[in-house]
Amino acid sequence: MTKESLSRRRFLRNVSAGSAGAALMTAVASEAATEVPYPLTVESYPLSAPSQGVTIDRLKILTREGLSAADQEKIRGVSRGIDLTVFSSGAGFSSRVAEAQVIYGQFSREDLKAARELRWIQYTAAGVERILHPELVESPVVLTNMQRVYAPSISETAIGLLIALAHGINRYSVQTRDRQWKPLDGFRDVSGMTMGIVGLGGIGSEIARRAHFGFGINVLAVDPKPLPRPEFVAELHPVEWLPQMAPQVDVLVSAAPHTPQSENMFNESVFRAMKRDAYFINMSRGKLVDTPALVRALKEGWIAGAGLDVAYKEPLPSDEPLWTAGNVIITCHTSGRTPRSDAGRIALLTENLQRYMNGLPLLNVVDKKRGY
Repeated sequence: MTKESLSRRRFLRNVSAGSAGAALMTAVASEAATEVPYPLTVESYPLSAPSQGVTIDRLKILTREGLSAADQEKIRGVSRGIDLTVFSSGAGFSSRVAEAQVIYGQFSREDLKAARELRWIQYTAAGVERILHPELVESPVVLTNMQRVYAPSISETAIGLLIALAHGINRYSVQTRDRQWKPLDGFRDVSGMTMGIVGLGGIGSEIARRAHFGFGINVLAVDPKPLPRPEFVAELHPVEWLPQMAPQVDVLVSAAPHTPQSENMFNESVFRAMKRDAYFINMSRGKLVDTPALVRALKEGWIAGAGLDVAYKEPLPSDEPLWTAGNVIITCHTSGRTPRSDAGRIALLTENLQRYMNGLPLLNVVDKKRGY
């Protein structure tokens, strides 16, 4: 979003409001010079036209994130009114958090209580379950996350895990380590499979798009929100349809957020309902899975294999039975960590700063009561 486009929006908005509306905007802007308002928000979906807001002259941002000099320059370059302070220690951050109007990244529960001027938190993860303390949920502080920022990288790992399992690449890697030449069998074509996705948000949508257009995979999905069905999804249903979806798919993908409602949703009944040659892929949160049930599903052959980027406990203990459950690939919650994702975080932050400073709604606003 350019400054020119923002200026044009304000001009057209004021013209449509008439002289009385312009006078009102001027009065509100004058009053806001001494107190920073909360940012405007709209529902993440569906989008609606922004309501009239006020421009902000100065915004105090505190962060504990390790920002490069170039990233700091990009953030400060949004506006002369950006007052960014970067702390190398949590203690330094906590000593100044009372003056923060915006927090970028990590903070403690004590920080939240002390931040009396806080208006907005731009969190640096997509999942926000760890920071949804009652004080934040009930407060007027706006929370935005990194939904969709990590999705391209995570979706590539999800497809990679599926291909590795279907073609035995994980088993061949063990033979490569042991210098064995031993042809394996039991391979499957990924093309033409049916994939079931739980959670059609940023990650789920990217996985579905790549699966359908890249491999001709038939995609079924469930989501708690009443979303429109994308062209690359054959069927989209409420999440209650999961028991009907599980027996139909060759691969079941978890891309849902962790909430009290979703915890342990992938349990014995789901794994027993799946085909014996089907795979389970988890790209969201480990606590969505009943891990002992998954271990049994792998050991007893209820399903053919699993690819997991997340675990119920991270790091996963070395004596956890999941390691040896059979035909499982475990990556260390690293699928979203790429230079593209790093750049995407700063791009989203600067875009939202532009919007906040110019009285426009923010992107990626979290419904704090729902948890996503």
